Amino acid sequence: MDQRSGFDPSCKSQFSKTMARSRRGGSMKGTARNIFLDRIRAALGRSPGQSVEPLVVDHDMVRPSLPGSGDERENLRALFVDRARAVGMDVLICPRAEVAKVAANFLTEAAITSVQISSDPIIEQELVEKMNESSIRVAGEDVELDVMYQEIECGITMAKAAVASTGSVVVTGSDQESRLTSLVPPNHLVLLADSRIVEDLLDLSTSPEDLPSCMTLVTGPSKTADIEGVLITGVHGPGRVQIVLFHG
Repeated sequence: MDQRSGFDPSCKSQFSKTMARSRRGGSMKGTARNIFLDRIRAALGRSPGQSVEPLVVDHDMVRPSLPGSGDERENLRALFVDRARAVGMDVLICPRAEVAKVAANFLTEAAITSVQISSDPIIEQELVEKMNESSIRVAGEDVELDVMYQEIECGITMAKAAVASTGSVVVTGSDQESRLTSLVPPNHLVLLADSRIVEDLLDLSTSPEDLPSCMTLVTGPSKTADIEGVLITGVHGPGRVQIVLFHG
């Protein structure tokens, strides 16, 4: 290698051979690709066409254990709450039977008068009834984007999962759950069952449930910064994220 330029002369020789083969009618793109793959195979000690066993990851070797002792579910919940609050999200904890009441109280105290609720058979009907009792308008699913942007003050979604190590909640998009509900309104209220909390992304990826094609990991309010590094929240999404964590 040329110490002054950092250039390896053998690379020039290899390039010249590749160009010569290309001039003789071969595909330079295909040839370069084959050379690249051959080098990888050689480094791995494999031959072309050799079958490869699927990679099996030992999760215990690539991640630390949860801190603390005692009940694992309690440790997960405590870690998630601590990390979620650290990234700027508020967390309220309540029994399953009080979710709608706690959500309505939060909205009333925040002076929020209009919401859109993501379709979820677990909690949707209870929420709608409690919103009506609290004089909070519930927008329909077919509301236009401009109307949502201008009039809807809070989107309410049910979290698919949560990641304790980062304090993130996982929301999904589907025919029943619009992505806009969690992205457009200035406030985002997330309902989370503590049974859906996993330790880290490895656990999320090995979930027995089929994961949807569209998932969003929400780790705090929307944040952005200009070239001078001034951090601003709520410019490209909700400026406030409230979590209602329920159990039972």
